[in-house]
Amino acid sequence: MPSIRRWGKSKFERNPESSFKLLAAVLVITLYLLLKEFQHPTVHQPFTTPVGATIQYAQWNGTGKAHELRATKVRDAMKYTFRKYRENAWGYDDILPVSGGSSSSRNGWGAFIVDSASTLALMGLWEELSHSIEHILGIDFDTAENPVDPFETTIRYLGGMLSIVDLYDAGLIPEDVLHEEARDLILEHAVTLAEKLAPAYDTPTGMPWPRVDFDTQQGEPSPTFVFSDDPNKREYDHPVIGPARTGSSILENRVLARMTGNPIYAKNSTLAWAPLVWSKWKSPWKGMVDAPIDIMTGSPVGRSRHWDGGHDSYYEYLLKITLLAPQADPHLDVYKQRFLGSAYSLRKHLSSRSAPAPEHFMQHVFIGRQDDQQYQNQQGHLACFAPGTILLASKHYDQPYLRTFSLALLEGCRHVYTSTPTKIGPETWSWTPKFSYDEPFISPLTERQQEEWSQTGFWITDSKYQGRPEYVESLFYAWRITGEQRYRDWAWEAFAAMEEHCKAPFGYAQLADVWETKGEDNWVDMQESFWAAETLKYLWLTFTGVETASLDTWVFSTEGHPFRMIR
Repeated sequence: MPSIRRWGKSKFERNPESSFKLLAAVLVITLYLLLKEFQHPTVHQPFTTPVGATIQYAQWNGTGKAHELRATKVRDAMKYTFRKYRENAWGYDDILPVSGGSSSSRNGWGAFIVDSASTLALMGLWEELSHSIEHILGIDFDTAENPVDPFETTIRYLGGMLSIVDLYDAGLIPEDVLHEEARDLILEHAVTLAEKLAPAYDTPTGMPWPRVDFDTQQGEPSPTFVFSDDPNKREYDHPVIGPARTGSSILENRVLARMTGNPIYAKNSTLAWAPLVWSKWKSPWKGMVDAPIDIMTGSPVGRSRHWDGGHDSYYEYLLKITLLAPQADPHLDVYKQRFLGSAYSLRKHLSSRSAPAPEHFMQHVFIGRQDDQQYQNQQGHLACFAPGTILLASKHYDQPYLRTFSLALLEGCRHVYTSTPTKIGPETWSWTPKFSYDEPFISPLTERQQEEWSQTGFWITDSKYQGRPEYVESLFYAWRITGEQRYRDWAWEAFAAMEEHCKAPFGYAQLADVWETKGEDNWVDMQESFWAAETLKYLWLTFTGVETASLDTWVFSTEGHPFRMIR
């Protein structure tokens, strides 16, 4: 197999040997300071996973069996999604679910096919998976239609292929669907893709360029970044990146290192998020990262702190790497402490109880954002991943306070869903904080927002639904970890609403406005691959038997791809 270009070997380094020594010294000193800092942490026990420790609820007494009717309904939705795509947009990245057209938003390699393959495998849809594997084996990752986004490509394509290999190695895919030679070819494709992505990490810090050109093998700034000699015409001196984009490759590359026996993948993905984990720029809040971050210097050039879109999966991966990585990894306790610090900072500084409204006296817990010195009372759908991730941490790290916090956040996300006429949550919403935060707040601006707040205690700031999985993802974790039936029921409520309002002639459409129930007039002609990779997968896993993809055995990537825990 080809070897990957070593990330972090930069054209900016005039003296590679001295630069390496300097980097090694900085990392040693930083690690020493971090260990000193964590001698008296908020949570005192060291990182250990006792032999036989479990994540999933253990006292099922028969309640963890599959709910056959509901599981079949979700599986049928996946079959419908796949069939319409195969009939009308095969080989393209996306199908347009209203018109039946196609688009290529992810470089033209068939993002839907690769991203949905692990869902097909878990559901046992072998005929559909056979077609997908045939396509995957024919992808040419040496060429790309457009500059490549390393973040999206890693979580959708690289993670999707590695998950199929892991599922095969675990004996969950029959030989007549995927045989060993094809398995090896898929892994070779993954190595090829990783090598093509490597120039993205050719920066002085190891943090990735926002794009990489596969033709020139060079990293590039994002399309919105403008170089200019006039400082008044540019926002930043160098390209910048958010925590999620630089901190969400370690799971996929850890798995690739395990499968190939080449430790360079694990080492270099660690380097990619090292400026966040071992940051020498101290945030006022323990564990939280200030962003955006200059990829040339590693310094924050803004003071945005939150767990919403753009930051989210970095915090998710801090937890999940401690589940996935071998226990001999010397950094696991640092990752644990960084995660716990950020989770408790989220609870202390950004969580907010909503004030009662004229017609809605219930109070709900939401999480906002900090922009410099200003608190923003706004939450996005993407942040509904937090309840599930924090609940997973509460069990793995034995943190009862985080369990209570996570379930309160989950009830807040459910309230947003059940309060709209479609029973589906919007892209973003706001509320009036009951206490703790100084004005000015985001306030209702329109008559409709005033009415929504009066009736529900929150108002919508972006009314779209984009097929996102985060709410049902957290319900899946809540069901598997607590064993409480209500979370299964809440997931069914959400799926029934999606089936009623999103099902279109060629797939499942997004919605323009979750407050409207006007049928096809409310459809948006777009279906992202995460609809099949995550939304339907997490729903089905909630209704199938709890032994399937057990949280004691598998770790799910931020794109919903399962990877095996191998200690």
